Amino acid sequence: MATYSCNVTLVNNTIVLNSTNGTGGGICTMETGSTFSGVNNIIVFNTSGDNTQYGTMYGGGASTLTYSCISQDMPGIGNINDTPMFVNATEDDYHLSYGSPCIDAGDPASPPDPDGTRADMGALYYDQTGIGGAVNPSSAFEMYPASPNPFSSIVNISFSLPDDGNVKIIIYDIAGREVFTITDEYLTSGFHTEVWDGRNSAGQRARNGVYFCRCEFDGAVLTKQLILIGD
Repeated sequence: MATYSCNVTLVNNTIVLNSTNGTGGGICTMETGSTFSGVNNIIVFNTSGDNTQYGTMYGGGASTLTYSCISQDMPGIGNINDTPMFVNATEDDYHLSYGSPCIDAGDPASPPDPDGTRADMGALYYDQTGIGGAVNPSSAFEMYPASPNPFSSIVNISFSLPDDGNVKIIIYDIAGREVFTITDEYLTSGFHTEVWDGRNSAGQRARNGVYFCRCEFDGAVLTKQLILIGD
């Protein structure tokens, strides 16, 4: 949080999985004159009382980031609202995976990454020389944190597959009852994103509360918790 005429410059930061009951789960300005600016940042998967990644309160100034990945639309040159494709966010590995939209997407005017390529977004660059052991998303079956979460209208469910095969994604309520089947189809290897709009199999909006997204592939099962909130 930037407060009381504090002007914060963020460069190549990864701000993820923070939480507040107020506004701006990732960054927030408070009081007149406080601002955030900067380039090449990733601000995703944070939660707040009003389901925002960035916010203002008590007259705080605007955040004016550029060339940054934010899981909420933010005006600014080069900004994207996308899944950064971390290697394994559930194990706190926030390196970028092969194919991430944040690779070579930083400000062209920034110093190049240590491998000599255009700056990446985020704190941990993707080593395109291969020396750093960067991971191809097709090397493992992974589910990424749902975004946004909590959600009120739609939630993006992203995952990667090591091989071609059938994928079944089902939403269950907290009592273990099946609510909706998102997909049950044959998919190719690589990165995929499916969307749930908070409706049940009858086409009705599900009740607010906790749900579980179960993804099945080649005998393996991964589960993520979702929180549906009011419009």
